Amino acid sequence: MGKSIIGQEGLAMKMTMTMTILLLAASGAGAQSYSYETPCGNDLLAGDYGFTLTGTRPSGPAPGAPIETVVGVAMTHFDGNGNLTQTDNIKGSISGFTSPDRMGSGTYTVNADCSGTMTLSSPGSPTLTLQIVVVDNGNEVRTAVVAPPPVMVTSNGRKVWTRIQVGGFFMSPGGRRSGPTQESAR
Repeated sequence: MGKSIIGQEGLAMKMTMTMTILLLAASGAGAQSYSYETPCGNDLLAGDYGFTLTGTRPSGPAPGAPIETVVGVAMTHFDGNGNLTQTDNIKGSISGFTSPDRMGSGTYTVNADCSGTMTLSSPGSPTLTLQIVVVDNGNEVRTAVVAPPPVMVTSNGRKVWTRIQVGGFFMSPGGRRSGPTQESAR
């Protein structure tokens, strides 16, 4: 009788091991190997982006000029090929609002990991070098000025989507509609 009990325990253990091996093999057989490809590159940034910015900068071009706080907005157009144009409106706590709708241009590079760099040149300012991160599938860009050293500005830009009028409603790219137009409300 002792021999049959040991035999049954041995058989139960073999069955448990066999089932475990089969389950592991089955779970591995269903798994597929996917190569992860990031969608990031210069072409991810294409179109218009509205930015808000805040930070500090020298209040004037003279060495030793007092540092001022700045706030502003910008509309930046990325062409998808590494070039950009921009119109900004920036107000300084000391210098005020001196250049409405100031034009600028520059270049950008988006790496495979969605980080990158950007340069921006505008009249009356030194050329800025920025580090950027592209998030939300290219719908948002976050930036930080890294040169020249006295400029400490960050900004956040969101892609501007144009709404299309369909009937009496405006349709956004996601298919959402918003209120009647002025003419259909009359």
